[in-house]
Amino acid sequence: MSTHRRTGLAVAAVMCGAAVAAGPAAEAIAAPASTSVSNVVTPQPLSAQGSADTAKGAATVQAAAHRQWRSWISGDYLNRHGKKWVSQPYKAKGKWAGAFVRCYNERAQMRVRILNVDAGRYIADKKKVCNPDASIKVWSNKFQRGDKLKIILMGNQGSYVSAYYKN
Repeated sequence: MSTHRRTGLAVAAVMCGAAVAAGPAAEAIAAPASTSVSNVVTPQPLSAQGSADTAKGAATVQAAAHRQWRSWISGDYLNRHGKKWVSQPYKAKGKWAGAFVRCYNERAQMRVRILNVDAGRYIADKKKVCNPDASIKVWSNKFQRGDKLKIILMGNQGSYVSAYYKN
């Protein structure tokens, strides 16, 4: 290992240690000592919080979707390419992969599919008539981590296409 890299790692380790040590300690020093009952939090046993299925369902609902990439596909491009657009292969960063299409013209029949390139099959498919306020959302978890995915858009209206993931 080079001297420059060792020095950088040592500095990073010291800074991380200082940040960890200063976080709770600084809050404890800055916070006034209070013994009122309203500030005391008592942990609830798991049985009081509900079943494991309920907790699992709540965590699934609260899972936030993260945009991986976004692209504008014009109606001219779709019309010149057989009313079809195919994204480059990409790897989803989470356990769930999603496609989001935002249409900008009325009464456009659009179809969105997610293709698992490695398995050679479609894992999500949705067809919908779009409005300017509407969007098409498809989600799937029918892939392995590391599989290459593609989003396929079929139709003739300009749209924003985004790839999303959830953990």
